[in-house]
Amino acid sequence: MFNMLTNLTKAAVAVAVTPVAVVADLVTLPASSCDLNRGAFDKTASVLGAAKAAFTVAVEPEKK
Repeated sequence: MFNMLTNLTKAAVAVAVTPVAVVADLVTLPASSCDLNRGAFDKTASVLGAAKAAFTVAVEPEKK
């Protein structure tokens, strides 16, 4: 139960921080468009990936 609440909190925080990551990606868009090693919205994708991972772990049934 505690593990589920912890992971749901992590997912909620990651979703709450997403607008900040989007703004950071938009501000650095000119520089990131010249960089061939990373995408334009890598920060946003990373934050949403963390939210997805935390939510997936939270809703996964416990194995006994």
